[in-house]
Amino acid sequence: MDPCHAAVLRTPDNPMRVERISLRPPRGGEVLVRTMSAGICGTDLHFATGRFPYPLPTVLGHEASGIVEATGPGVDEFSPGDRVIVCDQVFCGRCAACLSGEMVYCIDPGPKQRQRDRLRVEGAAVRQYLGVSAFAEQMVVDATALIPMPRELSFEAGALLSCCLTTGMASVFNVAGVRPGSTVAILGCGGVGLGAVQAARISGAARIIATDLEEHRLQAACDLGATDTLNAGKVDITGSIQELCGGVDYAIEAVGLVETASQAFTVLRPGGNAVVMGMMPANATIPVPGRLLRQGRTLAGTVMGSVRTRHDIPRYAELALRGTLDTERLITSIRPLAQVDDAVQAATERTGIRELLEF
Repeated sequence: MDPCHAAVLRTPDNPMRVERISLRPPRGGEVLVRTMSAGICGTDLHFATGRFPYPLPTVLGHEASGIVEATGPGVDEFSPGDRVIVCDQVFCGRCAACLSGEMVYCIDPGPKQRQRDRLRVEGAAVRQYLGVSAFAEQMVVDATALIPMPRELSFEAGALLSCCLTTGMASVFNVAGVRPGSTVAILGCGGVGLGAVQAARISGAARIIATDLEEHRLQAACDLGATDTLNAGKVDITGSIQELCGGVDYAIEAVGLVETASQAFTVLRPGGNAVVMGMMPANATIPVPGRLLRQGRTLAGTVMGSVRTRHDIPRYAELALRGTLDTERLITSIRPLAQVDDAVQAATERTGIRELLEF
């Protein structure tokens, strides 16, 4: 087993420690990747604080890009030296979900089984986080977790396309189906929300209303295509959107709170569609006014916007290369692995938009 350095989380809501871990060599259908860039995602924060329990110790991180170092038996599509985007959504390509284009709901149990013995900390096997564990110098992942990355694209942009930008964009394109000339509300302007703002602009939405608690994120939303902004800490969002346009055709929730999910539904016009992207607690219940259901409004949840990774992410990468999709505006800081706790703290305090680690 090859040793490398990684940020190990041993107890929830406590600092991570950079330690030496061991990775077993890639087996059939697996690839060894040297990590080049990894983002601090809100999902990572949920697990770091214990909001969502996870077997510990582990190595967090699932939003990443890197370079292929070795491949296991049966891997034909990648070779050492290839630049890749690493996504936590893996698929078998055989089950009903995969064959219908809903790969994010793949029912193959294999990936979860393989996550149990890829990492060792102090000689003991630990659970790999979401099949990636990107806060480490190297990762062993399923080949289906990888998307080829153009040489012209930076590793930082590749990491953002691994999760945050892709989740926001795919939710707008694949789930909401935003149409030209429509009105869209984006609730929450972190990395995922700003991906949705840009997707709404690219889709031709005539009015894009962005809401957040932080003024610097609202300014970023304006820079990236929002036509209106509302500070959720200063105004009543539902009433303000009604005053602005009488309700929106689409509402995209990118926070993961019951309150904002309910708001996404109530700001719709009759017949409108709301999509909840934020990661909701398993026991959360979203109150929905019955009278509004009778007016044809819909509320949908999604995993990563039902992204078809090998189909959608290369297209988003092309948008980034053409300058249609802005990745640089999201990057607040780039720190070494040794400063992972500083990056997590900054992400928790929402002082910027996206904190990245470099390797």
